[in-house]
Amino acid sequence: MVDKKQKILEAAKKIFAEKSYFEATLEDISQLSGVKKSTIYYYFGSKLDLMVGLIEEVILQAIEKMKDVSIAENQKEIVVTIIEKLFDFIMEERELMTVFQRAGYDFLHHHNTLKQFKKVIGKFQVFRDNFGDIIGNIVTIKGQIISGKDFMRVLMSSIWGYCMDESKEGKMITEDKKEMFKEIFTAFLRE
Repeated sequence: MVDKKQKILEAAKKIFAEKSYFEATLEDISQLSGVKKSTIYYYFGSKLDLMVGLIEEVILQAIEKMKDVSIAENQKEIVVTIIEKLFDFIMEERELMTVFQRAGYDFLHHHNTLKQFKKVIGKFQVFRDNFGDIIGNIVTIKGQIISGKDFMRVLMSSIWGYCMDESKEGKMITEDKKEMFKEIFTAFLRE
């Protein structure tokens, strides 16, 4: 049986995927979840706390999905594995990713929520940077050195942006698109 907190989070995910943070109400979430508004306040002190809880869920799920990426024989294998897992995660959690994107837009334009959002996004940046450390510095075929952290920032931004664009157009990400990203992001790696 799904507990009340999970029901609230699931309803909030649906509501925040459809409406901006500022348009969504706790009444909307209460009605969809079947959980009284007063009970929502028991678990989350405010609508902002609820949104932050959802964003943290995105980060925790991404960490869980990526936790078994280990140091492989070479960087190319690591990059390919990360691309696979990122695509799979984004496509499995399209609704959560939409919430994450909306929250970024909504929060960055309102100073009272920006501070809270920056704290949560800091956790995401640590997660991303950890994979940069796993990859290590990359030497391109032309001899340029790219830090693993910079590489992960570009890789994740590219995959994220591409998947969000496809999602907005109602398209599914197919295996050939994953292969395209693997080819693009491994083509310049020195063997």
